[in-house]
Amino acid sequence: MDLLNILDQTFLEFAGFTFWWHQVIYLLFSLLLIYATYRICLVLAFTYFDKQDVDSVDLGIDSALKRIFGAIAVIAFLESFDLDLILNKSETFTFKISSLILGLIIFQLAQTLDWIANNILHKQFELTRGPSSMSDLDAPSRAASTVQYILYTIAAIVIISAFDLNKPLLQIPIKDDIFILKVRGVLIAILIFLSARLMAWIVTQLILFSYYRKNEIDSGKRFAINQLVIYFIYVIALFVIIDNFGIKLTVLWGGIAALLVGVGLGMQDVFRDLISGIILLSDRTVEVHDIVDVNDHIGEIQKIGLRTSTIHGRNDTTLIVPNSKLVSDQIINWTESDRKVRFSISVGVAYGSDVNLVKSLLLRAVAKSDSISTVPAPFVRFKDFGDSSLDFEVFFWSYHLMDIENVMSDVRFMISSLFTEYGVTIPFPQRDLWFKNDRE
Repeated sequence: MDLLNILDQTFLEFAGFTFWWHQVIYLLFSLLLIYATYRICLVLAFTYFDKQDVDSVDLGIDSALKRIFGAIAVIAFLESFDLDLILNKSETFTFKISSLILGLIIFQLAQTLDWIANNILHKQFELTRGPSSMSDLDAPSRAASTVQYILYTIAAIVIISAFDLNKPLLQIPIKDDIFILKVRGVLIAILIFLSARLMAWIVTQLILFSYYRKNEIDSGKRFAINQLVIYFIYVIALFVIIDNFGIKLTVLWGGIAALLVGVGLGMQDVFRDLISGIILLSDRTVEVHDIVDVNDHIGEIQKIGLRTSTIHGRNDTTLIVPNSKLVSDQIINWTESDRKVRFSISVGVAYGSDVNLVKSLLLRAVAKSDSISTVPAPFVRFKDFGDSSLDFEVFFWSYHLMDIENVMSDVRFMISSLFTEYGVTIPFPQRDLWFKNDRE
């Protein structure tokens, strides 16, 4: 009996099913190939995570691979013995047992890749920023969440395509054509947006950060560059999404032009703010963390958005300022050239006081404050001979711009204490009144 005749022999008959030898041999070869692939993937996974100093068992990679390849083995068994029964059948798609298992494999694979990507992002973030950066776990966690959404969106797209679930959601007639919005198109648009979000994070938090640290770029310039990069990536993503929906850009530009003409007058302030936001980010006349005075409201710039900027005031208030105000109006930027600013305190002493002693006491008062810079050195000016006092003014520099009122208050307390200790009198205004005598 030759080999072909043996393969055509019946191996087993059970419950009305007939199993042939060639099916058994096919299954054995399939299982051997599946097991070999599983072992190769397991070795590669363990090798990678050992190099990254990560316990791959804790991440569940081994068990996840077992579930994936176990499900593939089940599909191989069903296909080998023609047991892949039909669960549901339509005109365009036949839903079998293997289809259900395939869907589970896709989502398990997405979960496994999510674990791997999450580990890679955390490791790259730590390598780029240093071990101390891991105190800010929100940054890599946000990127890991984006990766998770991307993988599950891809899984949903694969399942929808495999199971013929790409049904139309919306139909809009456009001239002689009909625009059809389908489930797969919406998911692809979401995937493009999430990919742009992940790309923006990688560029700003990993790639550009190394450049910033190497060239010692300050935080304000970092924020401006990052915002411009993020806007650019999202604009490209928007055009890709529009192209994915089959909308011609020439038609879109025509529609945008008509829209701008229609609402231009009513929304000119909004457009002015948008353009001003781009100018601020590129020109950097004001930057994040700058201390500015806007209409007598002094505060630190927390954020420069595309349309508005946020300023945190000294009294813990938040001022939302349209960007056009920061571009066109006159503002005072206390930190444009240097982070420290000069301040002064005026005080008057009684006539007859030792002016050299007054000067020495004023300098001693400001020297006692840790919030006052010693370079440049504080100095005192004899301003004027006032009506009731000798007027002095002490000048000093400080980095504590947001709480400078508290610093100046402490200095005034110290001046009062030293003047009392050394007998220097601060006079109050006096007036001499002469009454005219009519009899004289």
